[in-house]
Amino acid sequence: MLIGVSTLCTIMIGGLYYINHEHNISIGTIVEFIVYVNMLTFPVSAIGLTASMVQRAAASSQKRLNEFLDIEPEVKDSLSAKEAVIEGTVDFNNVTFTYPDTGIVALKDFNLHIQKGEKVAITGRTGSGKTTIAQLLLRIYDVQEGNIQLDKAPLTHLQLHSLRQQISYVPQDVFLFSDTVENNIRFGIPNAKKRQWWKQPALQE
Repeated sequence: MLIGVSTLCTIMIGGLYYINHEHNISIGTIVEFIVYVNMLTFPVSAIGLTASMVQRAAASSQKRLNEFLDIEPEVKDSLSAKEAVIEGTVDFNNVTFTYPDTGIVALKDFNLHIQKGEKVAITGRTGSGKTTIAQLLLRIYDVQEGNIQLDKAPLTHLQLHSLRQQISYVPQDVFLFSDTVENNIRFGIPNAKKRQWWKQPALQE
């Protein structure tokens, strides 16, 4: 509206001066003033357009954030869940798991026993269930059949926060936040201490 009104006023006043032969106004002068008016008012209109786009983007992003924050996790602590103190013995007993979104059977009647302090490598072709084993151990999913035990305690009887706090998991899908490498490493433990690992013995921090 500002650009339109300013242009009309310029044409009207300049046209009256030209008709009445006042101030030596010519058609070229009127055209020059119209160009000047548009050059002066365009930044104002651009600010308004930018503000409108920012408001629309903010509203859209906030809506998506609210939808995400309102999602209730399917895996929750049971009322009798206790704080986990993990020593390291792992048991998968006749575990069967099917991904609910795809219907793919990842594990069927799977058994695994790992003693405390034992190192185990699980190999296999793509889709054979290697990642699924790690995700089930972290209770990202719950098994449909069978059970998983840590130190002879059912996994579902342990608090999720304390369970996941004591297990290190490196996913195969790499993701880096838009931050420094240090802060990406610190993610989850922002108060972790720095140390020169080549000069000091490894400490549990």
